[in-house]
Amino acid sequence: MSAGGFEYAAGAGGLISLSLTLFRGCIQGFEIIQLAAHAGSEADNFRCKLEVEQYRLIQWAERIGLEEQPSERMNWTLIGDILKQMEALLLDTQALKKKYRLDLVPDDSDASAPESTAPPKTSFGKLLSKLRPDFPLASSRIIDESNGSIRKLKWAVFDRAKAANLVNDIVHFNNSLHGLLDNVNQDFIKSALGSLLRDIISRSNATSELEVIKQLLSSSYVAAPAAVASAASLKQIRLVLGLGPNHNLIDQPAQRAPPEGIKIRLIQLKPNLFQRESPQLSPTGRELARYKSKPVVVEWKFIERGHEKDLKTRVDQLAILLSHTYDTSFHSLQCIGFLPKDVSYQPNDEDSICYGLVFELNISASKLAPLTPVIRPLSTLFAAARKPSLNERRDIALALAETILQLHTSGWLHKAIRSDNVLYIDSGDSKWESGSATGPFLAGYEYARPTTAYTEAMPAVQEQEMYRHPKGQGLTRANFRRSFDLFALGCVLLEIGLWTGLSDVLQQVSLREDHLSRRLQPLAVSSGKVDWPRLEQAKTQLLQNEDLEERRHLAGIAFHAGKTFQEAILLCLYADDDDPLDEDISVQKKVVDLLRQSKF
Repeated sequence: MSAGGFEYAAGAGGLISLSLTLFRGCIQGFEIIQLAAHAGSEADNFRCKLEVEQYRLIQWAERIGLEEQPSERMNWTLIGDILKQMEALLLDTQALKKKYRLDLVPDDSDASAPESTAPPKTSFGKLLSKLRPDFPLASSRIIDESNGSIRKLKWAVFDRAKAANLVNDIVHFNNSLHGLLDNVNQDFIKSALGSLLRDIISRSNATSELEVIKQLLSSSYVAAPAAVASAASLKQIRLVLGLGPNHNLIDQPAQRAPPEGIKIRLIQLKPNLFQRESPQLSPTGRELARYKSKPVVVEWKFIERGHEKDLKTRVDQLAILLSHTYDTSFHSLQCIGFLPKDVSYQPNDEDSICYGLVFELNISASKLAPLTPVIRPLSTLFAAARKPSLNERRDIALALAETILQLHTSGWLHKAIRSDNVLYIDSGDSKWESGSATGPFLAGYEYARPTTAYTEAMPAVQEQEMYRHPKGQGLTRANFRRSFDLFALGCVLLEIGLWTGLSDVLQQVSLREDHLSRRLQPLAVSSGKVDWPRLEQAKTQLLQNEDLEERRHLAGIAFHAGKTFQEAILLCLYADDDDPLDEDISVQKKVVDLLRQSKF
């Protein structure tokens, strides 16, 4: 190596060493400020944002190998300059006081206590540490390796607005560091942070904490912010309605007023503006009608007399919930309100009454004229003349998986996922046969509920029973849980992959001894009487054999839909948990990721 080469290496090595020292100083500064006492609850949001920025900084350092094998191709002069400015913000208490009017002074209240890092004080930080246990360990290790300790400080003066300015400056420096990464590493960190925040949303039970997460999601450094933020908003609504983490939910008082920007109001529609298209109601309890002369879809909720008070509350809550699923990631029709019982369809059974949930179609007038829209459930499309391409089937499956991920993130179970609740709308020239129908939309929320609430038992309708997990059937059924939704989703994905109804699929999972004969192949729509007990046995057979190589009855899926599509189906069918309150959504995220990868 030439003399110039040695000088360059020495210079680069010195800059890298300096950057590492400055990085460790930044981590120490984050810890000092977050652990400062006497700020009260008003500083919780501030601490949450600092915890995220500390996490982002550590993620950045890991991607460039700062502590292991740092690349000499990075602009270490610029990196050192940015880190120096960030360290000064975090460690110079005089600068904090002068620039931000944030006054940190020594805390001598417990001088005997050792100076060291402590567990995060915010619930957000605790969730972050639980989900990413390497994060607090990394912070402690970095401080130990720098031979540093955490000075015990307290807030003499804490100004929330000025603290927000400090966070904004730290965000700016972090963004500058991330901007020096290549696109692959930037996208990786954005995706990882978005996934982490989604996990925290699924576990959080504080509206203020969720509001902070939504503020973070408005930043450009998080992937898919709109979808994750909409899930956070839906969870806030659940909490405001009083649907918290305990079991006594129906009559629990609301947690607090709605957060800023969220309007929660129950809309009871006016009967004189409602008009039916047909006097007959379909067996699904769903019909097309008009409200204010505009086409709507109505789903009727049947309630046994004597339970009206409690279940009417559920209808009210459901209407409010479904009025906030307007983000496209929910793939749902938006509820505009409910119809009271005095104008609803009345079944022949005098022991029941019903309420109608009304959904707008949001179809342009040009697509409506001159024909009335037609609802096309997915279950009826398997026999239609047009057969969708593999890419189109993948898009249908992905839409449903995204919806379930959104619902489960916000703490809600659908509880009625099946192909007759997946809707397309034919209107005007936009039709299924021409590949231009509007949809898919996941409907059938009649029995949706928060994950911790008791709800009425699902009716034992034979066609619907096929989609239910065996543990969720019968008199000894287990409480409904996320994995039961996933099982039903897996059944629908199976139908989509093979493009045939579930009853036809299960008829191929025969009870014959020859396992090879149980490979799934699509059949024509069957005719004649269905042997439902046999289909239930076939469904149970689907859940046998833990070893994928032994699941010969599922061997045909990869041929018809691809291996990643098959893997997504298997994750859904075999997802199981013993805790109905389990808030883990890793399987839901994995299914969405697999379907996004399965484009042909």
